[in-house]
Amino acid sequence: MAMRGPSADRAHVPSADGSPPAGAPRRFLRARPWLVDVAVSLVFTAIVAATLASEVAAGQAAVTVWDVVTIAGTAVALLFRRRAPLTVLVAVVLLTTVVTFSAQSNLILAVPIALYAVAAFRSPTVGWIAGAAAFAVTVVSLFVRLPQLAASLGEPTAFDIPVVLLTIAMADAVGVLLGANTWQRAERVRALTERAEQLARERDSQAQIATLAERSRIAGEMHDIVAHSLSVMITLADGADATLERDPAGARRALAQLTDTGRSALRDMHRTLSVLRESTDAAQRREPAPGYADLAVLVDRFRTAGLPVRYSVTGAPIASAALELAVYRVVQEALTNALRYAPDAEHVAVTIDYGTTTTIVTVTDDGTGTPAAVTVGSGRGLIGMTERAAVFGGTVEAGPADAGGWRVRAVLPHGATGTAAGDGATGAGAGDG
Repeated sequence: MAMRGPSADRAHVPSADGSPPAGAPRRFLRARPWLVDVAVSLVFTAIVAATLASEVAAGQAAVTVWDVVTIAGTAVALLFRRRAPLTVLVAVVLLTTVVTFSAQSNLILAVPIALYAVAAFRSPTVGWIAGAAAFAVTVVSLFVRLPQLAASLGEPTAFDIPVVLLTIAMADAVGVLLGANTWQRAERVRALTERAEQLARERDSQAQIATLAERSRIAGEMHDIVAHSLSVMITLADGADATLERDPAGARRALAQLTDTGRSALRDMHRTLSVLRESTDAAQRREPAPGYADLAVLVDRFRTAGLPVRYSVTGAPIASAALELAVYRVVQEALTNALRYAPDAEHVAVTIDYGTTTTIVTVTDDGTGTPAAVTVGSGRGLIGMTERAAVFGGTVEAGPADAGGWRVRAVLPHGATGTAAGDGATGAGAGDG
């Protein structure tokens, strides 16, 4: 089967202004605009010279040094119409209508050419103003030189002067109109180019925002995994060390649980970080995020670490992976903080109430708040839970309980935007409480 190369595809791509793409000659001339200026000047000079030569051959005119000077000066001036259009227009008007009125040749056609350049390379408004001024100068020059023209060309009739002025006005107007059309096309191309660049910038900005959001989500997941697992592992290690001599069997059980916790943390970290390098299909096949079915295992892990947790559930769980993950992370964060900052708690209660419109998670402890380790949290654990609840339009309250100890209460409404968040797509911040 024949392969289509890049050149074949580009052959059908329109240009920025919607016109067909330029061919090789047009691209060549666009890259070398001075060639166009030289060609215009040479063609114009050839037309004027041919016209003047025919009049000389017919005996209607004689070539003077001044004719050669004006023709050459006009031709040279047209070479710079792109760089200094207004200056060229002034020079052309002076040479063709003020210094001498070139009625016997086509030299006066240089004025519409200069007006085209003004409208195309300045603006249509400037072109129309310049055209009116040039025509006014032409009219004044015509009437000033009328006796001289009558002596050389004969007495004009009643219609000669209006016809000449109308012809000059139409030629000037055509030059401005063509220049205005060129200017408008260039402006359209510039506008489309700016729009394309703006869209590219917006696309890059959106991609950057999405990247930052994904990084924030993964940072939140990593915090929940690492902070919980390390807290449990440290507690288990301390317990095993303390009971190694008097209860070797208990120490071995603690070490086994420590190993299981570490492996579980590694699996969770692998699942979270694999999102960064998996394809979409692979991401869909990865292990699901923790949810309602994993809460009992989570609570048992804290019990093994020495935290006396009572766990109760009322109502039927909501079929929402995002909501289940939020509930799991709130319980995990609250129990981790209780393990770290209230190790002397005698009662820790986890209550989950699945209502018809909201899910309420409550975690309370009766500890004094004396930490068992010297580690100090970053203070962002509550922020992380609050952000998870905010995805669902919910709230999190954390503070001293009425009967002493500490209480965390999260209210997660059902049917909010969080149900579409998928695998914990929240902005939960990293850090521990």
